[in-house]
Amino acid sequence: MELKRVFFVNKCGLVERSVSAVLVICVALCGWAEEKTGLANNVVAIGSDRQLFIDDTLIASSASRGLTRTVNPPQDIRCVLKPDQPWETLGFIFYSSVIDAGDVMQLFYGSYSYDTKQKKMIRHFCLATSKDGMSFVRPDLGVKSFEGNKNNNKISTGAFDGAVFIDPTAPPEKRYRLLASAGMDKPATGGLCTEFSPDGIHWKRAPGRVLPFLPDSQHAAFYDPRLKKYVAYLRSWAVKPVRSRQVCRIEIDDIEKPWPYKKSDSPLHIWGKEKTPTLSTELPAVITRDADDPENLDIYTSTAQIYPFAPNVYLAFPATYFKFKGAEWKETALSGNDGNFEPQLATSADGISWKRWRQPYVAAGYHDGLNLRLISMTHGMVRRGRWIYQYFVGWTHTHGRPDVWNKKPENAVEWTKKDKGGIYCAKQRLDGFVSMDSAYTGGVLTTKPFRFKGNRLQLNIDTHGSGSAIVAILDEKGKKIPGFTARECRRINTDDVNYVVTWKNGADVSSLAGRTVRVKILMHNTKLYALQFVQK
Repeated sequence: MELKRVFFVNKCGLVERSVSAVLVICVALCGWAEEKTGLANNVVAIGSDRQLFIDDTLIASSASRGLTRTVNPPQDIRCVLKPDQPWETLGFIFYSSVIDAGDVMQLFYGSYSYDTKQKKMIRHFCLATSKDGMSFVRPDLGVKSFEGNKNNNKISTGAFDGAVFIDPTAPPEKRYRLLASAGMDKPATGGLCTEFSPDGIHWKRAPGRVLPFLPDSQHAAFYDPRLKKYVAYLRSWAVKPVRSRQVCRIEIDDIEKPWPYKKSDSPLHIWGKEKTPTLSTELPAVITRDADDPENLDIYTSTAQIYPFAPNVYLAFPATYFKFKGAEWKETALSGNDGNFEPQLATSADGISWKRWRQPYVAAGYHDGLNLRLISMTHGMVRRGRWIYQYFVGWTHTHGRPDVWNKKPENAVEWTKKDKGGIYCAKQRLDGFVSMDSAYTGGVLTTKPFRFKGNRLQLNIDTHGSGSAIVAILDEKGKKIPGFTARECRRINTDDVNYVVTWKNGADVSSLAGRTVRVKILMHNTKLYALQFVQK
């Protein structure tokens, strides 16, 4: 088939393509039809699943207008745990995770204490619990001793760098899992290991290592029911064009058996040839720095996870590490590894291809009265009503301060008397991470054709005080369906995470279930977070 170079004009301007003559005709006709009708033809089966708008999977872009996809930071931030115990005298380690255990939340966190006799930092791994997500207590677990006393909340593992997660496929004795780094000084046996527990308190380490590398940083992992596999996100290092931290990913069938990886002729020895190497090219990188980032920026922790309240939504909150590196930062840097942390939001439909939004999700700066210079998000989230409870560790100092503590004991003693930040609760609206926002003067969102199950249409929507919205359900060609037109819709003026749309004849949409339809939402000064068809 003869190839021809062609030019055609679309709404973005003059575009050049090299395609076959037959394909040119097909593309031109399909493109013309799309522009004329403003509608695409692929049918999405959404069933009764909640639909978020992290991308255009459900949106017919050419039939929508006056909209902006917006990242929304948490709406309320408060300190919920201060480092005020003897095993927390130098504050919290910036790795933590939260588990919804039903009637209580379990917050796993690390802490530093300063041993005045040995003149060095000691790390601890602890558990705090809460019934409301705001008031946390440290239970006396009686598991691990501190200065000869077991009346503390320390748990049995020393793996302060692991993100705890619940394994829905494991037997009861392995319900809780985490990944742990071990053996930096023992390359023959050191690397990444797995641990398990029946309750999150009493931990055992599985035999052997799963990777002969020390990824460093916090290891995020979970069981993915969509893949029926475990997925782990680890720290690795880009070696070109410059050496920088990034996030890599791996899928695993059996989390306790050795994991597959690409063999490398020259493993990366960040800490020296005599130490266990770290990851570089062995696993594919999925969240990396790029040309839009400052030269001194690395991607540190990821806290990548499945969003538990809607399918095909993966969220990560990578800590962007702005390093005080170079001649202009010489007077600012406390050490050769110093800088600020500031988490961003990253979204994905498959956990592999990520969109990293560049504005801060939780900005470094003042929170609950303290100027926090290092912010690291907790792995996991918990829902209570209309709110998502997220947590983060906030430091009043920068990344290099612990290096100073190790080298200058007098500085560590001085810092034990200061306010060192704490663990903070960040309340986020259900589904509230990304919204489709309409202009004050109006906007229209039209979906692609889909089929649904249920008898009610619910919206997670906020029309503000002066905003409003109306909804129409259209047929697959975009034509009106009597009884479900915009003119018949009861105008929406509310802030509701599960608002039931009502028309003149009521809210029942069961007559349309199983048909190929579209939804058209006309909005003024409105934020739309999600839609869902449900059975009521």
